[in-house]
Amino acid sequence: MRYLILAAGMGRRLGDASAGMPKCLIEVNGETLIARLLRQIRSHDPAADIHVVLGFRSETVVPALAGCRIIVNPFFDLTGINASLWFARKSFDRPLMLIHADLVLADDLARALLDAETETLMAYDSTLRDPTEVNLAVAAGRVTRFDENFAGYTGLYAGVLKLSRSAARAFAEILDRRITQGFNEPREYYFFVVRAIIEQYAIPIAAFDFAGRAWQEIDRAEHIVAARARFAEARLAIA
Repeated sequence: MRYLILAAGMGRRLGDASAGMPKCLIEVNGETLIARLLRQIRSHDPAADIHVVLGFRSETVVPALAGCRIIVNPFFDLTGINASLWFARKSFDRPLMLIHADLVLADDLARALLDAETETLMAYDSTLRDPTEVNLAVAAGRVTRFDENFAGYTGLYAGVLKLSRSAARAFAEILDRRITQGFNEPREYYFFVVRAIIEQYAIPIAAFDFAGRAWQEIDRAEHIVAARARFAEARLAIA
């Protein structure tokens, strides 16, 4: 398994809360987001093959990435997540777990996710319901739709996509076709890739529910506050 961490974005929605630093260097209880992810992955897989896509202020993140392969999106300020994935397209030549770097996962949740036997899965939280966010529709344990602003969704996408070898190859092919044809809107998300994997390649994607587990996505200033409070409580409970 290869791990691809996306950490190129500018985090504009955070405003001044990030003090001008990349989101992945935000600290939650004394540990940066990127350090936490690397620790959790390597605790599960000491010889993990970890690739990280950087962009905004990449030089500030590089010192935290010893042992990782670094990929740079040089157009991070003009492009979006699909461009970052396209620059990392050569990483999709084996089974891959794609992880957004703005995630904070409890250690037990990270273990369960990394231990999951399903070859291809998407993480979501069925208890978080906001129709304006990026959501999944799930039926019989499988993802049937991945999109935003649609009726009939099941829960919020949680920023993790695990791909089998065939699914990873399909992902890279679909994305490369789209980008090379000139379709690369900065705000576009990889909805079309997941849709094609399900509908055209007929690869089932299992749904991994985060419900009842401690986790937080960091998009806005209040999310930093929430994460620090949530994981401080978790630490106290363990102590």
